[in-house]
Amino acid sequence: MNKTELIKEISNKTKLSKDQATKAVNEIMASITHALQNGEEVKINDFGAFQVTEKNERKGRNPQTGEEITIPSSKAPQFKAAKTLKDAVNGRNWIEELLAAGKVTDEEAKVLAFVVEENRKAKEENRNLDDLVVVETKKAAKAIELDFKETEMIVNRLIGKRILNTQNYTSEIDSVYLRAGYRKFI
Repeated sequence: MNKTELIKEISNKTKLSKDQATKAVNEIMASITHALQNGEEVKINDFGAFQVTEKNERKGRNPQTGEEITIPSSKAPQFKAAKTLKDAVNGRNWIEELLAAGKVTDEEAKVLAFVVEENRKAKEENRNLDDLVVVETKKAAKAIELDFKETEMIVNRLIGKRILNTQNYTSEIDSVYLRAGYRKFI
């Protein structure tokens, strides 16, 4: 993907015009460049960090003549990917990792997968993901073919494990949403 394709993608996935998306991308790049010029590190949560590294003076060879030359010291920008980005690139699924580590049961994984899928659908519909994507417990129970009470008990366990949250905690849980720490994986 090149810059033009990135701008088009941003414009298509947001309500920004192509000109607004171009300005946004250019401003982001300019801000990162300016920070690096000032020797600052730029950290973007769940994406990575841009930083400047120092390269010492070293000896090298002129490829045309074979003559030994001195390569002066310099600064170079560097990017270090965050774990979330690495996992996404490598196709790792955080729900499968929780399941493999024994932190969730098969049924809990099914409920989580349903909630995550509902969040993905909302994202594809270009809904504002700053708003919580609330999932009805009855809808989850029906989709994963479990009894409502059983689904509610599973949801209670996931709330206790601090993976899911509920807007109103009552004796009956009507709806749930992913906690902020887990929404980043979507």
